[in-house]
Amino acid sequence: MKFEDITTRVLKRAMDIYLKVAYAKKPLPLTVKNRVTFLTEHAGDDLADVLSHELIERVGSEADEDVVESYAVRLGNEQYPHMKLALRRRGNGNYGLMIESHDQHFELESSDPDTPRAQALKDFNRRVKTEIESRWRDAELPVFDEVSKTRDA
Repeated sequence: MKFEDITTRVLKRAMDIYLKVAYAKKPLPLTVKNRVTFLTEHAGDDLADVLSHELIERVGSEADEDVVESYAVRLGNEQYPHMKLALRRRGNGNYGLMIESHDQHFELESSDPDTPRAQALKDFNRRVKTEIESRWRDAELPVFDEVSKTRDA
């Protein structure tokens, strides 16, 4: 989806689905509640204004410093506070929603006693990511994987 076609309504719908899955069994932590309240109630209707707020993490393009490749907000989940909802740019200029599990640093040696626990957390994060992105597709929201299949006209 082109950036200008993504609205705060799309972002709010994506966040609502994210939170229902990520916190299915536990209440939202206060920091997440505060982020959600700002992004859903106080940010207004201009997506560019929302994405320029300090709550939003931005990753710029290596090729063009004026281009933002990814916008993300850290919302976590029941077991891991670092998972993010992201809006990422594809090479064709379209954007899509995705979940960044932010758990790649859990690569431990098989002999490490923390390996089973770390793997269990990564497995949990993968299930949460898959479920959220599946529900986004069902809601006809622009999911990053699907964006990569589209071409600009």
